[in-house]
Amino acid sequence: MSQERVDRILSGYDLFNRGELDQALIGFSDDIEWVAPDMVPDPGPHRGPEGVRRFWDMWHESFVDFRIEIVEVHDLDDHVVVITRVHGTGRDSGAEVTTPAFPQVWTWSEGRIVRMEMFSSADSVSEAIGKDWR
Repeated sequence: MSQERVDRILSGYDLFNRGELDQALIGFSDDIEWVAPDMVPDPGPHRGPEGVRRFWDMWHESFVDFRIEIVEVHDLDDHVVVITRVHGTGRDSGAEVTTPAFPQVWTWSEGRIVRMEMFSSADSVSEAIGKDWR
């Protein structure tokens, strides 16, 4: 079952990168929490698929070619840690942007994605999920 979870998450990134945002939301719990670090505008938590979609739309409105690069994936059963980089071109500035790699932690419960939280450092992940993930 765990590999199916990883495959679903990776498929969601692919759908997101292709702009198929509604398809990327499939499998999210009705009460999913989406949490970004405090350093980003409107970090949330965003609740429900509609809240997640609004968060995604904000980024797609600010950047041309906004996409997420997968660097690493760690399967931890009910948690999947995905190390990512974000790339884009500022819509107004034309500036190319690439973030440093950062972890995103996906949490599953009863076959649904119930939480996704981004962290600014890998060390924060172990504390948040209660176990070493590396």
